[in-house]
Amino acid sequence: AVAGAAKELARNGVQVLHVMGARNEPVPIPTDLPVPYVTLPYLSEMELGYAAADLMLARGGAMTVAEVAAIGLPTIFVPYPHSNQEQKRNALPVVEAGGGLLVDDTEMTPAWLERTVIPLVRDPHRLGAMGTAAAAYGRRDGDVALLNFVYEAVAR
Repeated sequence: AVAGAAKELARNGVQVLHVMGARNEPVPIPTDLPVPYVTLPYLSEMELGYAAADLMLARGGAMTVAEVAAIGLPTIFVPYPHSNQEQKRNALPVVEAGGGLLVDDTEMTPAWLERTVIPLVRDPHRLGAMGTAAAAYGRRDGDVALLNFVYEAVAR
């Protein structure tokens, strides 16, 4: 869907870093775009991808949801459709807090992206509010909380 919307996104100044996943086949990307559209099979330093992003499009795995909420990155979640809907359940609290959007995989089309992403990335106030909401929901002390939980469990 993102590759299908590449020309319209680029025409509107939206740069894309498309991390496709190491097991997925590459998709054709137009070569004559006025702004960068970079594809990678894997990003080993994801923190750099997060730092470069104004908005993220992601599935909804538990770690991804936790990470984007902790750093306050507005995210459009597209849960993996062939599962027991755990990715939807992972993302829903962040979405309900105002930190992201949830879209069904069947609705994720180039037209949906063009209608949704372009106005969103052009609205810094909305992106800022979404980022603030995501960060308010997210936890940055999960490591300390887990360590304290282990200490309490061992002490019992």
